[in-house]
Amino acid sequence: MAKPLIFMMGRSPAFLPTDRQYTKTHMWAMPTEDGFRFGLSAYAVRLLGDMRHVQWSVRQGDRLARRQKIGYIEASKATTDLFAPMAGKLTQLNPAVPSDPTLLNSDLYETGWLLHIAGQTTELLFPEQYLTHLEATWPLAQRMLKGQVGGQQQ
Repeated sequence: MAKPLIFMMGRSPAFLPTDRQYTKTHMWAMPTEDGFRFGLSAYAVRLLGDMRHVQWSVRQGDRLARRQKIGYIEASKATTDLFAPMAGKLTQLNPAVPSDPTLLNSDLYETGWLLHIAGQTTELLFPEQYLTHLEATWPLAQRMLKGQVGGQQQ
């Protein structure tokens, strides 16, 4: 496998494999024969912290609209909704993740994948484009993180 790109989140590196594409909502996308397999990027996992619970609100076989709410994730730092990264038919949900959400921390680019959607999209970023997106949005993310931490201390 090619050397990953690295985005530094303060002192913590977020590794971005170059053998896949990414969404602006911090999912990786691996092309398959009929669509894409998706998972959370290392950037998203670092922001959320240790994964504790994954809940789906969709089922295998459902037709998804892009940006449709499909479930949520509870983690040590935040709880966040999950949205469909593209329109298409949901052909598979990873059955291992709800029973062991820590896979999203320990093996996020392999066994920690989330879902597979059949279809095509032009909304994906190449790794270098995603790195540029992270560099552009990191200052805002830092301000939000600092505000969140400050709010917890008061």
